[in-house]
Amino acid sequence: MTATGSRAGVGVGAGALSFLIPGAGQLLLGARLTGVQYLLAALLLWPLAWPLVRSGPPEARLLAALTLLALHLGAGLTALEGGKRSLGLESDLARAPRSYRLWTTLTSGLVALLLADLFVHWVLGLPSWGRVFASAQQFFVGRLFSDEYRAQAWHLWGFLPAVLGLGLGWTLFQRRQGRPALIVSAVGTLLAAALLWPLLFPTQIVGGLAMSLILAFLGILFSLPLGILFGVGRTSELPVIRGVCGVYVEFLRSVPFVAVIFLFYLNLPYALGNNTQFQAVVLALVIFTSAYVAEIVRAGILALPRGQVEAARSLGLSGAQTMLKVVLPQALQNMIPPLVGQFISLFKDTSLTSIVAVLELTGVARGIQNRLSAANFEIFLFTALLYFLVAYGLSRVARALEQRGAAAR
Repeated sequence: MTATGSRAGVGVGAGALSFLIPGAGQLLLGARLTGVQYLLAALLLWPLAWPLVRSGPPEARLLAALTLLALHLGAGLTALEGGKRSLGLESDLARAPRSYRLWTTLTSGLVALLLADLFVHWVLGLPSWGRVFASAQQFFVGRLFSDEYRAQAWHLWGFLPAVLGLGLGWTLFQRRQGRPALIVSAVGTLLAAALLWPLLFPTQIVGGLAMSLILAFLGILFSLPLGILFGVGRTSELPVIRGVCGVYVEFLRSVPFVAVIFLFYLNLPYALGNNTQFQAVVLALVIFTSAYVAEIVRAGILALPRGQVEAARSLGLSGAQTMLKVVLPQALQNMIPPLVGQFISLFKDTSLTSIVAVLELTGVARGIQNRLSAANFEIFLFTALLYFLVAYGLSRVARALEQRGAAAR
């Protein structure tokens, strides 16, 4: 009893010590790794948190105080549980690791919130945000709202029929209404093209985020059917078709996108004349993205059970009918997540077109940065935020469409 009582006293004393000096009690109990972790955490967090507790912003004071409290409570309670575990109490054998995980997770979360709060305060306190927000229209539409071109800004409504047409078309496609889906999508696309055309030809007067969205839309619109064509070709039973499609896909997937941009930018003027940088980057986006779409389509087709094709052929369907009516509708449903990921990547790839003087979002940001050289961080943080909002929005819309299609099935 005396030895047991002595060990119990040591465990309680070690726990009390860790309440004051995190990690000290664990070291006394022989838990060297845990003790060193708590000591290092205390050495790192106290110099950061204590000055904030004394003179930081109100929410930073609260977070810093909670962080230190969680650190000391976690160290002390973990040491107490470890002391009980050293006595061999069966009921406490699993409690010490669980207590350690709980308190370290809580402390880590508070540290993350504290750092995020400090970062937000620092960012919002930067001096050039007013000048950046004064140029917000340029970020969104380039020079379209200048006095020279403001009268044509109404053409931006062209985005609306494109979004409505493609969204409704995709919903109809998921409900196995292929022809109405194609008609609705085509009508929406044609209306969008008619409205947006004056902003792009003969001179691109739109820029910024609007230009990035136009490039991404055109890249998606043309790369999807082209990618489906080459993806189906890669599964062809004819060696020549399969080989040609394979060379196309593997070559483009092995070449950097910048090289494809320069290939079209430098050579397209020989065929179409000058001022063709817009057409060049659209072609580069379509050709480059179609190779990745083709590989996604091939994987989606091969993922279907072979029995689907055999059953369709046994019913008298031709190879083309089997592919169009049986294989592709099912494969496209399964390809939604990778296709959305690829199209989000396409939207971000539009930033590379600024190297050939296309004034999309990154190109406009670089122009503003040349004018406001003291606001480099604010400009490109705002640019990154716009890219994030659009990419995240696309992923959420695609997930909603996918869930609606699953419900319809």
